[in-house]
Amino acid sequence: MRKPTPSPKRAAQKKVLKSKLTTTKQKLAATQSQLRAARRSEEEIAADLVEVEQKLTLTRTSLSDVKYRLGLAHTEQVRVSGVLTESQKELELLQRRLAERMAANYRQGPVRYASVLLGSHTMGELVSRGQLIRSIVKYESTLIAQIKAGREKVLRWKQELDRRTHEIERQEVELGAQQDQIAQIVLKRRTLFQEAQEKRVELETEYVTLAGDSQEIAAKLKALERTPLPSLFTGRFVQPVAGRIVSPFGQRYHPILHYTRLHAGIDFGAGTGTPIVAAGSGTVAHSGTMRGYGNVVVIDHGGGYSTLYAHCSALLVQEGQRVEAGQVVARVGATGLATGPHLHFEVRRNGTPVNPLTSGLSN
Repeated sequence: MRKPTPSPKRAAQKKVLKSKLTTTKQKLAATQSQLRAARRSEEEIAADLVEVEQKLTLTRTSLSDVKYRLGLAHTEQVRVSGVLTESQKELELLQRRLAERMAANYRQGPVRYASVLLGSHTMGELVSRGQLIRSIVKYESTLIAQIKAGREKVLRWKQELDRRTHEIERQEVELGAQQDQIAQIVLKRRTLFQEAQEKRVELETEYVTLAGDSQEIAAKLKALERTPLPSLFTGRFVQPVAGRIVSPFGQRYHPILHYTRLHAGIDFGAGTGTPIVAAGSGTVAHSGTMRGYGNVVVIDHGGGYSTLYAHCSALLVQEGQRVEAGQVVARVGATGLATGPHLHFEVRRNGTPVNPLTSGLSN
């Protein structure tokens, strides 16, 4: 038996699907390249963050050490001040005693010394008494000189200590400013790292979405190609939900993934739970979840046309079910990659997205 020759329509559909597969693979390759770059960037930022955090830890340790040394210096300053105070008191006491002795000697004059010396009975005693008087005066003068020298030494010690303390205080100020500066850098690096992680996750999500969306839709439509449909597309669609168009068909900057990509349908603004109706009569090809789209209904209208209703909060029809134009099939939601409740509506011809506003949609 001869194998049946494929119809021109079937051949055209295969050509469209092959073109769609090529486009999808190109997008997958581009996304994979972006994902590799995002992962490298994340790793570099992570390494930089570790390095900066280590610097912050070392700075904090140095600052803690400086604060400890500054505390010791202040304690030593207090002790030196106490030594100076005591030496000053001792010096003043000796100076006062010496002054009193000299004043007494001045008042008594040479008579007192003469009486002390004349009271000697022998020459040896005379010499001894003279030496004693001179020794007393010399001892007190020497002691005063020693105390003065010691006090000068303590003063030099205090001056050096004050200089060192001032230097430590300067180090404390510098390290404190350095700590604040590095802490700000760490905060910025952590923010960059978080953004890099989010970007990488978004690209991973996009990669999975691209890898699954077209295959899933194509598989559903391919399965339906083997099932004859009871009717063909009439050429007109009704508006699927009460609401205004908030995002048109075509290239746009994705609000979640943050880069430009094809917006394969149009978005209608509507509140959660708003009824969604079939844009035309047909058979439910898919009723369930789909990567990126969330909860989805796909209706095949025959003639190579299908419509898709995405981000639904509730699905009210089942696969294989016959629906009529205007029949409620789902309710508006924000499932999948959505920033808020709305209906994402697509029209596909032979599996390829087309602009609903130029494909028979009436509003």
